[in-house]
Amino acid sequence: MDRLTARISSRFLSYGLPFLYLLTSVAFYLHTYDSAQVKITVVQMGGIALVGFWYVSLLCDFEKQWERYATVATPLIVVLLSGVLSFSHAAYRGPSLDEFLRRVFYIHFALIALRELNTVERVRRLILFLLVAVAVAAIYGLFQFLDSQFFPNPQFTSGLDPFVWRQAFGSKVFSTFGNPNFFGNFLVILTPITLAMMLKRNPRQPGSVVLFTVSSIVCSAFLWHASDAMMLIHMESWSSTVFIIVLAAFAFYSVWQFSFLGLTLFFITLCVVVTESKGSWIGYTAGFVSFLVLVLYYFSEFQSDRMRLMIRRSAIVMLIFSIVAIGIYSRRRMTSIRFRICTWVSTWEMTLMHPVWGNGIGSFRIIYPVVRRPQIFHIEGKHNTETDHSENEYWEVLQDEGVIGFGIFLWMIATFSTLGIKALARFTDGVSVRDPVSGKRKTSQDPRAFYMLGVLAAFWGMLMHNFMDVSLRFVSSGIFLWLLAGVIGAMVVNDPMPETDEQAYAKEPLISAPPHPKALLFLGQMVCAVVFVYLTWIVLRDFNDSQGALSGIFGEQLLWLIAWAAVLVTLAGFWYGLIKVGRSLKHVYGFVVLLVVMALPLKIFWGYFMADVFHNRGIYFSKQGKWEDALASYGKVVSLNPNYIMAYYFMGNVYTDRWGPGDVERAMNEYHHVWALAPNYVQTNHQAGLVYLKKGQDDRRLAETLRQQGKLAESMIAFHDAENDWDQALVYFNKYHDIDPVFSPNYTRVGWVHLQLAELAQMRGHPEEAQKHQEAAENAYTESLEAWVCRIPENDVLHEHWDMNHRHFEADMFENLGNVRFLRGKLPEAAKAYRMSLWQGPNNVHVMKNLASVLSRMGRQAEVIQLWSQIRRLAPTDPDVQRVFHGNIATHS
Repeated sequence: MDRLTARISSRFLSYGLPFLYLLTSVAFYLHTYDSAQVKITVVQMGGIALVGFWYVSLLCDFEKQWERYATVATPLIVVLLSGVLSFSHAAYRGPSLDEFLRRVFYIHFALIALRELNTVERVRRLILFLLVAVAVAAIYGLFQFLDSQFFPNPQFTSGLDPFVWRQAFGSKVFSTFGNPNFFGNFLVILTPITLAMMLKRNPRQPGSVVLFTVSSIVCSAFLWHASDAMMLIHMESWSSTVFIIVLAAFAFYSVWQFSFLGLTLFFITLCVVVTESKGSWIGYTAGFVSFLVLVLYYFSEFQSDRMRLMIRRSAIVMLIFSIVAIGIYSRRRMTSIRFRICTWVSTWEMTLMHPVWGNGIGSFRIIYPVVRRPQIFHIEGKHNTETDHSENEYWEVLQDEGVIGFGIFLWMIATFSTLGIKALARFTDGVSVRDPVSGKRKTSQDPRAFYMLGVLAAFWGMLMHNFMDVSLRFVSSGIFLWLLAGVIGAMVVNDPMPETDEQAYAKEPLISAPPHPKALLFLGQMVCAVVFVYLTWIVLRDFNDSQGALSGIFGEQLLWLIAWAAVLVTLAGFWYGLIKVGRSLKHVYGFVVLLVVMALPLKIFWGYFMADVFHNRGIYFSKQGKWEDALASYGKVVSLNPNYIMAYYFMGNVYTDRWGPGDVERAMNEYHHVWALAPNYVQTNHQAGLVYLKKGQDDRRLAETLRQQGKLAESMIAFHDAENDWDQALVYFNKYHDIDPVFSPNYTRVGWVHLQLAELAQMRGHPEEAQKHQEAAENAYTESLEAWVCRIPENDVLHEHWDMNHRHFEADMFENLGNVRFLRGKLPEAAKAYRMSLWQGPNNVHVMKNLASVLSRMGRQAEVIQLWSQIRRLAPTDPDVQRVFHGNIATHS
């Protein structure tokens, strides 16, 4: 037992945990492929450091009474065990590892908060760090909003936002979160906490706090559409002036009335509105209404008839405002609703695969392509992206962990909600204190009441938001639910809660067991010093490499400076704690914990970060056609992170594009790596089909060359190889068709391959086989145009009547259909297809020529002459035009 070291570690954690949440919230970076990777790295590396120090603290104070923690910690530990069990039976544990690690970190953060936030001073510190984080994020969000309002063309003008990601989502604000939805969820969490701190500072003005919040919503809505509002009163020219006046006036009023907290709440509300995230609007409403309900029922000093009426009216107004706004914008933009409904239906089908135990934590993105509805491809307009989550946390927990894990999750929510409500009831009872001067008694409010009010309302607001989103799955906001649970538990367990650390330590004697020999302790210190100096050198070396020199425009330079400052401050804080703990340790097992729990994981997680950096470089080199540099970069990616699916996929694509000797085998080897991790990953099957299509072309050309050289035996072998290659291409194209029935190039290539096989069959003297391949080609083109799979009843989940009104009409596909029908002698049908092609893409000279040939064979010369005249107007110098009209003139003369 080494209670002094336990105290040092505990104090470090009381600063480290809030700092981790601050840094995760404000950190943003684009030198990696995934802009969120920096937040993931902060949580992984900062989290493993906190976990290491926490285990040192536990070991050094193992005689502490744990019984009081058991009730509160049990739900958290069971949720962690549910994740372990779920991960153990996941079909593809490699890609699921990231999701599982997040669960491990989240629960550890909650447990650290539960044990270490044991004084009012520490809870207050955490709240302060969170308020600073939201203030920074909201102020930058305001800058982004102003930038989009006054400088709306980022490609032509500079603006207020100096960074390269400027207006990445148009007018939608995303601040330091890389996505408006993530930013909105963060603001949802901090809104009730900010409100609670405002109420704590202004206990005599509860009505003003409530009315100010409602006013902030109205003002934010006006600022969001100020130009539209001014247009209604025919004063468009005054829009900018009125916008600036209203913004400045309300900001001044916020500061004058409620100081820093008032201005922060106003900026939070404005940013929530301009994220244009309906889920965030719902979460904001839920958090605010939860706050009002808790005030109404538990804060007796605010329960006058007038106050109760105001709270009820404010809640009703907020609900009506939210319902109307969400209803209007849902009707204007149904895309997100359609996307969610289709995804939820597919998620339910995935759940039914293993309803009791689930499919395994993190398995959603691996399984989902099999059940994805075609509507998703039409909504996204892309085929090379994947949907990682189900857009509903409860649905995803049910899919991941089955009924058992889902029940545990709900039990955890119910437990902490009940504990929070009961604790809030105790905290709001007040303490009767006699004034030493007047002798009168007055009620002193427990500050924990306001902390619990904010945290509990934030807990519920986030849970409500997660009906529309999966922010728990992303570190930027996912870390908060478990922190909130830990803070609720900490205030419940540590009741009564000491005001300061000194008061808490006064209750516990400073006891230490006999120390280990100094030689062993010195050895432990030296080993730790060498190992962590080496790790620090690796981090600084690699980060310097990824950052590059201080150059470029102002925004890039500013980002460079901020990134270096964040890294150096973080490393300095880590080394301060490490030195303090290392010098204090009296037992060797503490050094073992530091080396085993912290050192190796830190190296691995830093490797994950650098893997993302190298992946970004690989993409850069690929776009330039620098194949060797690209492959070297991707090779570093998979060496640092063997579960990085996209790197294997991109390496396969590089080999396919380079197409040198041996690249067929290399490409397929990389695609097999992908399938080992994720058998239905985006377009891998289509790319594999393309490999064999190209190989078949090479073999066909070789066969023709050999035949011209008189090497008939070798030529037949090459023809046979080409046939086998194209058969294999069809296998992969059909596999891709099963998970993406919308991608038109897949149908085009299927049809082309069948036509090549038909030609080979004709050469071998098998006309019936040739006819079958031609028919298959025609069916492929027809299926693409007629959208057969999209129109089946089970895919019409939104009752959009796609069986009647949905088609994939494309000019090129109609041309393909016309060509194969012409080849098969189906002249009227070919003419119809060509006309449909011209309807989709008028003035296509090539299609007009084909149509003219078909009509000529059908004997419809008047239409042929009319077509050629039209072609002559469009392309008078075309060689065929010259030939046709010159021939006609010569004949006529």
